[in-house]
Amino acid sequence: MRLPLQLIVLMLVMMSNKTIGQDVHEITLLVDTKNSVPEKAYELKAGNKTTVLNSSTQDTFTIFASVGDQIKWKALSSSELDVPVTINHIKYLSGPRIFSSDLIQGKKITQATIIRGGSELYTYQIEFKIGTSAQVHTIISKVRIGD
Repeated sequence: MRLPLQLIVLMLVMMSNKTIGQDVHEITLLVDTKNSVPEKAYELKAGNKTTVLNSSTQDTFTIFASVGDQIKWKALSSSELDVPVTINHIKYLSGPRIFSSDLIQGKKITQATIIRGGSELYTYQIEFKIGTSAQVHTIISKVRIGD
């Protein structure tokens, strides 16, 4: 009798996680660090679990996510493997305030959880540095929250 009850509880837990939205969206910023204008020489890529709605040009890269999902950003050089690219901040620009803060501090892997949705696109700025340079570079990206 105990095994079926445990199985039912496990199934309920798994189903509740899916309805709440617990996906992890991995966004990778690949920067050509040899380029003199890295803001014009980058590519954004999404992990396998992430739906990309628009990637026709760099500044329109948009992913689809749900409330409760987590987004993880990381940055790498696409041209010099030994040159680090560091995310300083993820900064809110416009749209619904989907994260708990308008400024997300950068780390090796920068992450935030979507706490609320909205009908408009959430537009944000990724601020990053290359190597030991103090110069900050910026690019724009977007998130659309679904029901």
